[in-house]
Amino acid sequence: MQNLLRLPRANLLFSLMAVGGVILFIFAIAVLMAEPSQIMGGRPASLTCLQVAFTPERMMPIILSFPENIREAIADILIPGDMVLAWGYGFLLAGLTGLLAMRLPGKWFKIGSIIMWTPLFASTLDCIEDIFLHSAIMSVINNPAAEIPLFISLFAGITATIKYLFITVVTPGFCLLGIIKGISFDRRFTSIILYLIISVVMISFTGQAFQELPPCL
Repeated sequence: MQNLLRLPRANLLFSLMAVGGVILFIFAIAVLMAEPSQIMGGRPASLTCLQVAFTPERMMPIILSFPENIREAIADILIPGDMVLAWGYGFLLAGLTGLLAMRLPGKWFKIGSIIMWTPLFASTLDCIEDIFLHSAIMSVINNPAAEIPLFISLFAGITATIKYLFITVVTPGFCLLGIIKGISFDRRFTSIILYLIISVVMISFTGQAFQELPPCL
């Protein structure tokens, strides 16, 4: 992992990764999720609660609280829209974390070479979560009296929780501390710009999650 950060063109590699993530992110929102998002009229706050419901008893009332057309729109958003979105933020965060880790010394460099993969792991978990949620919503769409199996709600909740842990605590935590460390010895103009970009991106991710998650717990 550390060897990847030491490649002669590592800066270019991780920059392309971040830019590719932005492109996937925009494509997911502007193309794949555009029509169902219009039907929904914006992301319902209870959608986050659906992700961390954990039990059929908590999941079913949330799904039934949506009108039928909204349930179908949510299903359309989850696959493939949210799955592409997941890889968008995964590549973006991994690329930015890699660019930061390259500029850090000693143990920070070593830790960063590991942390930079957590966003992509979160993307994988997000896709698994989408599959479980899509299955639950489709079962209710096909039969409103259907019972959601426990393993679907449980695994959706587990994958969502670990995902949020990685993209709102682990990755941003390392980046925040890494930026503080980086500023102490690397104040090049390009590095300062990178620190600012990372700060804005991490704050946007953590801010939304910390706003939506507490009411669901």
